[in-house]
Amino acid sequence: MRLKRTKATVRMLLYRAPLRLVLILPFVLQIVIAVSITGWLSYRNGEQAVNDLAAQLRDEVVARIRQHLDTELATSHLINRINLGLIRSGELKTDDFAALGTHFWHQLQTFKSTNTVFFGNPQGRFIAAQRLDDNSLIFIKRELPPAEAKVYNASTQGKLAAFKSVIPNFIDVRKRPWYKAASIRRTPTWGNIFALQIRPSIDLPAITPVLNSNRDLQGVIGNNLALGTISEFLYSLKVGQSGQTFILEQNGELVASSTAPQPFLIGKDGKTKRMTVATSNNAVLQAATDYLLKQFSNLKGISTTKQLRFLIDRKPYFIEVFPYQDQWGLDWLIVVVVPESDFMGQIHANTRTTIVLCIGALVIATYFGIMTTRWLTRPLLQLNYAAKEIAQGNFQQMITASRIREVKELASSFNQMTLQLQKSFTQMRSLNQALLESESRVKQFLEALPVGVAIHNQAGHLTYVNRIGQRLLNINQLPNTEKWNLIDTFQQYRAGTSQPYPLEDLPAMRALRGETVQTEDIEIHRDNRVISLEVWATPIFDEQEQIAYAIAAFQDISNRKQTQAQLIYNALHDALTDLPNRNLLMERLELAINRAKRVDGYHFAVLFMDLDRFKVINDSLGHLVGDRLLISFAHKLQSSIRSTDLAARLGGDEFVLVLEEIKGIQEAVQTAERIFAQLQSPLVLFEHEVFITTSIGIVWGTKDYEQVSDLIRDADIAMYRAKAQGRARYEIFNAQMHTQAMERLHLENDLHKALERQEFLVYYQPIIMLNNGQLVGFEALIRWQHPTRGLVAPGEFLTVAEETGLIVSIDGWMLHTACQQLAAWQRAFSNTALKISVNLSARDFLGIHLLDEVEQALVKAGLNSSCLTLEITESMLLDNVEDTIKLVASLRERGVQISIDDFGTGYSSLSYLHRLPIDFLKIDHSFVSNMQVSDKNYKIVSTIVTLGNQLGLEVIAEGIETLQQIEQLQRLGCKFGQGYFLSRPLPPQAAEALLMRNTFL
Repeated sequence: MRLKRTKATVRMLLYRAPLRLVLILPFVLQIVIAVSITGWLSYRNGEQAVNDLAAQLRDEVVARIRQHLDTELATSHLINRINLGLIRSGELKTDDFAALGTHFWHQLQTFKSTNTVFFGNPQGRFIAAQRLDDNSLIFIKRELPPAEAKVYNASTQGKLAAFKSVIPNFIDVRKRPWYKAASIRRTPTWGNIFALQIRPSIDLPAITPVLNSNRDLQGVIGNNLALGTISEFLYSLKVGQSGQTFILEQNGELVASSTAPQPFLIGKDGKTKRMTVATSNNAVLQAATDYLLKQFSNLKGISTTKQLRFLIDRKPYFIEVFPYQDQWGLDWLIVVVVPESDFMGQIHANTRTTIVLCIGALVIATYFGIMTTRWLTRPLLQLNYAAKEIAQGNFQQMITASRIREVKELASSFNQMTLQLQKSFTQMRSLNQALLESESRVKQFLEALPVGVAIHNQAGHLTYVNRIGQRLLNINQLPNTEKWNLIDTFQQYRAGTSQPYPLEDLPAMRALRGETVQTEDIEIHRDNRVISLEVWATPIFDEQEQIAYAIAAFQDISNRKQTQAQLIYNALHDALTDLPNRNLLMERLELAINRAKRVDGYHFAVLFMDLDRFKVINDSLGHLVGDRLLISFAHKLQSSIRSTDLAARLGGDEFVLVLEEIKGIQEAVQTAERIFAQLQSPLVLFEHEVFITTSIGIVWGTKDYEQVSDLIRDADIAMYRAKAQGRARYEIFNAQMHTQAMERLHLENDLHKALERQEFLVYYQPIIMLNNGQLVGFEALIRWQHPTRGLVAPGEFLTVAEETGLIVSIDGWMLHTACQQLAAWQRAFSNTALKISVNLSARDFLGIHLLDEVEQALVKAGLNSSCLTLEITESMLLDNVEDTIKLVASLRERGVQISIDDFGTGYSSLSYLHRLPIDFLKIDHSFVSNMQVSDKNYKIVSTIVTLGNQLGLEVIAEGIETLQQIEQLQRLGCKFGQGYFLSRPLPPQAAEALLMRNTFL
């Protein structure tokens, strides 16, 4: 009850308070607030000034630390650049460890912050000059592992002096982190900070790889920066009265500290260990690090400079963290911690003085405020009386001028207002007439618009529809339509459905709720016709910013919808076959994968098909027949699947089936067999009967698949396996197929790099005269020395090289290499009759530069063309007989001899064989190695020898493995031979040993 009375009293005082009280009370309150704010701001400004001073001091400290680090770290890499430059110029020899040690000794004399300068090479040799605690210098040297690492004293001239000791268990330099880092990055970099054991110290290794012109690693040079020197520098800095500085790695290990001249620990076993925050025994460092971890989760989260404030034992401290990074990969944190008490003592004294002065100012200001209020109230009371008269309709009131300028101006304005009120009543009548005319013009404008316009009032009733709108809505005049009858009256439905459009979702109703709407999901169903509408609706506000109307504009977009639907269909279907295209296929497969993940027991299959020999049909009968063939095949696919399945054309002659809701892989196999059965009958295409087959790869779709591309890839792999197995068949994908495909891909990638990396070798198999065993020449055979797989047989990579086209580059390299080797042997052994045979591939014959390549190889090697024999296979002769004969003739005109390799395994025709200007027939090793007297192989060899003699050709037998085979060949009259019995293919050095012997039998 008492509370209610108190509130009533306060309310009465507020409503009935005199003007003087109203004026003086806010004035006094303002003074009080101003004085309070002034005192508070004074304190805060002082505190801010201290914070700014502390921040400036920390920034200056950080700047000096950063400058010092930049200098020290750059010096370490400068030493490496100097040494690398001397090695590249030849002034320093990396194999002369004595000279290297002396040079390193001189550098330690110059750079006092460097503990060690060292060099290690890929063979494991190591040399280093190192500084000890007493500033004396020693050398550490290790020859090839497993030799021991030895320590030598240094003479006064920097030479290796007396042997001192052996370092047990010295780790191979090639296994050290700094060596691995340099060999991997191939650029100047830092190693990991490590603790020395020869002397108590932790060092930071700066390392630089030494590379030759081929960018092969020749060794690593480096030097160790003693981090104790950085701690000594931090100790010399003055940070306030008791501030501290630290440098940390982002894993929390200490790099340097202003409180620990040696930032490391020495264990009971005498070994040096890294110091972490936890083992530092520095309460300030531990508290600061704990605070940073709470703020940023981990030190790695600090990527920009941070200035923070925190408490240690309830005492405030300033902390600044600066991430330090350099161009060689360092990532440290510089931490500066300063107690706030170093700066805030004087601020508290100043604050007390400010408060006393503010109270005095408050008393003086209050007195003058009361006097000023009394002077202002007199004219204001007069103004109040005049305003009451005007409210009663008496506009003739005039206010006399006051001596106060502002009140005088207010009186003048008041007098002008009374005159203006009379004029306003006259103008309002004119405005009403203009408003009526404006409404007429707006209606004319709406009628002239090329779109329908409808207006609804605040209750939602339809109040206006223009002429175009009436035509679209099929009405002749505005019906008396209530809000609830709009849907039934105009038959409005959701687009693409028979569902009536919800009243509350109509654009006009949404506009009445304050929305601006644009939609295309409304249809009008009338006279078995569907009209699609695009509607815009917006609210119209009155003078009080309240919604008074909603206006909706709409137009018929049926034609546009049909066009869009057709465009979407075209985007998802193949223009030739009208099957779904790649885009729709990808969407369908994406849905199938997602469904397999959601629904247990749901399975699907993908069949990837490629037409066999389609290119032959396309090239022989024309593209028009080819297109008709694709259309017919598409029809057969659609007739072979269910309505729930999908047949799509991926591109070219590639098609894909997606079989959904199947129980097992057997259903996919049955579908493939139905397709094969459909293709048993010929297709009649423009009076041509065409038989076509297809190879099919099948993939069983499960929830294990994540990407659509993986499905297509695996089906493609299975399809290519089907082609490789003879075409017109199917193969079901398994993991081994993918593994083989990846191995093939890796082989192709390695093969692309093999020439550049000089991984190929040429082996030479001797060719001898069978009657006397004399060496007449060699066949050059390619070998691949793979960096990880070792020696790779030609059968593993030549087919891939042929398919990828790399065989041309390989054959060109081999031709040049073999010619240069033969020329070198001819000069070395004075045997100009010695010959070399080089194999060519079908792709070499397709190129236009073969003749130029052969001439360049002969000229560059200085070799007579008659000493070179080029070997071609029978299959190369069948592709383009006439062009092959011309090319072989051009080679023979230049003096190059030609040999048909693996003769008897192909399909040579005597009709053109006698036209070829060839010199040799090589009997395939499959006949020679298996021949017995009176068997078929023996007769084939005899026939080939006879044929060669009849055509005037020399015959060479390959694959000789026994002495009995040599005797049989001699009896048949075969002149030349080669094989493992005589010699395996040999590297150049072993072949030279045979040249010295020159005979085999």
